[in-house]
Amino acid sequence: MNCIHCDRSAHANCRFCGRSVCKDHLQTMPYIIDLYSGESGEQMAIVVPDAVYCGICKPRERPVPMPELK
Repeated sequence: MNCIHCDRSAHANCRFCGRSVCKDHLQTMPYIIDLYSGESGEQMAIVVPDAVYCGICKPRERPVPMPELK
């Protein structure tokens, strides 16, 4: 696999879209692994603070409706 930015050998894949990136173009972004309700009922998240990010894709802040999958 080659880097999406420069076509050199890639070292990782974006956690959000799967694009390959080299060490020079690798970025990071928080990634939510799981959501749950804490003992007090407060919503909690397990987050990886530095997941690999390609810098190209645009992860959405909110879920996207997909009625065509019904």
